[in-house]
Order: sequence, then C-alpha cells, then structure tokens
Amino acid sequence: MALANPGAAGKFRLGGVIGDTLSFVGRNPVLALAVAVCFFVLPSILSALLTFAYREKATFLVGGGRVEPFSVTIYVGFLLLAGLLSALPAFLGHAVLSTAVLEDARGHSPSIVNCIQSAFHRLVPVLCIGFTIYLLWFCAQQAEVAAQLLFPTFGGGVAFLLAVVPSIVWVLGSLAAVPVAMREGLGAMASIRRSRALTKGNRWPIFGLFLALFLLTLALRLGLFLGFDLALMAAPAVVVIVNATANSAVTAIAWLLASVTATTTYIALRRAKEGGGVDELVDVFS
Repeated sequence: MALANPGAAGKFRLGGVIGDTLSFVGRNPVLALAVAVCFFVLPSILSALLTFAYREKATFLVGGGRVEPFSVTIYVGFLLLAGLLSALPAFLGHAVLSTAVLEDARGHSPSIVNCIQSAFHRLVPVLCIGFTIYLLWFCAQQAEVAAQLLFPTFGGGVAFLLAVVPSIVWVLGSLAAVPVAMREGLGAMASIRRSRALTKGNRWPIFGLFLALFLLTLALRLGLFLGFDLALMAAPAVVVIVNATANSAVTAIAWLLASVTATTTYIALRRAKEGGGVDELVDVFS
C-alpha cells in the first residue's frame, strides 16, 4: 500500500505528511524497531557511557583554577566527539529509513538488508550532511554557553537570537537533505541546497510539525527525569546505565519519527512543487 497522496501539485498538506508517517511505522514495525535499536539506541548509549566515563577528566582540565585556552579546546573537542559518536550513526539510520519510506511509497515491502546496503552506498554524502548539520548546531549551542559565561545578564538571550534561532531555521530548511541524497544521488552540499529550495515557502508549517515532535520528546524526557529523580538514588552506576538506556530510547523515538517525517515531507514537497506520480518520485531502486 503506497503512501497517501499529499495533495495536487502546488498544494502541500501537513495532514498528509503526518498520516503518511504514522502509516509507514504501522506497516513496518519490525524494520522501524531494528533501525531504531541499531542506529539510534546503541550509539546513543555508547556516547552517554563515554561521556560519563571521561567527562570528569575533561572537566578537570578546565576546572582547577586558571582556565587556559588549550584546556578549553580539549574539553569542547571532547563534547563534540561524544556528540558525533551518537549523531553520525543516527544520520546513517536516517538514510536507511529514508530508503525504506521511498520504497514503501511505491507499494513495495522494504527490505532492511537492501535499505542498509543503499544507505552505505551513499555513506559519504550522508555522513557529510550529518556532520555539517551537527557541527552548525553544536557551534550555536557553544556560542550560547560562552555568551552566558561572559555576559550572565543578557549574553544567553542575545546568543540565542543571533546563533540558535538562525541555526534552527537553517536546519529546518535542510531537513530533506538526506532523502534528497538517497533519492537523487546528489552530493552533500548539493543535497542541502536542493532541500532548502524544496522547503522554501513551506517552512512555517514544517516548523510547526517539528515543534510538536520536539514537545513530545521534551515531555517524554521530563517524565523520565521525574521517574529517576524519585526512584533511583541509591546505586549511581546502575542509575547511569539504566538512565542512559531510557534516554536513548526517547532519542530513538525522536530520530525515528523525525527521519520518517523528513522523508514523507520530501515526497509531499516534490509532488506539490513538481507534480508527478509516486513512481516518478521514488523509483530509488530502478
């Protein structure tokens, strides 16, 4: 069963994107679960454990009295490395799900083996897209932290407006880059430019959709935090492992929904702006 038609050419329908996302997950629960565990949960747990094991040593470099630029560089570099350890495999999982959604849209049953092979075939552009997006977001976050430390009264707010908000806008415009790379065979920068061209004129509804996804993730994390705060205070090592696993599960849900939504959005945008049937848009294995 193919994805629902998001609307005639020239009309982008958000409801169709939401329905197609949920329909895909409902039709392919085993594939979605396998990708979530392999590409989202396990790397996230590894990153969390690495951070727990070595962050104290990294913090020591900048915590003992005088803070030197070299030690700060090491600390920030550690945070970047730990984040990439989780983010890059997640973008690869995004590529696997994008391929699965595109194949599902043709009315075929996607094979996880074929989808993984296709993702690894496009490994370089996908990882370059992931690195570019994550690096921009990481730099925006670090700019906000630095501004708060240097100017406690107003620095955080100014940095949020000047760095974080533009980064959010840019990331939303680039959300279809991975599906573009998988479907159209473009390089990383060309895929990002293509994504920004497709999303232009529809970024407010896309923003609303991903804001809802963000709020859902935030609610799950808040419930998780309250649960651990009330129940698990006795055994720190156990708490860290269980908490990392639970947080990784929430991260996996967010990545799963975001990846499928980004691809269904890509299909909807192409049909709305360029017309054509599903076969013309998603013949990924031809």
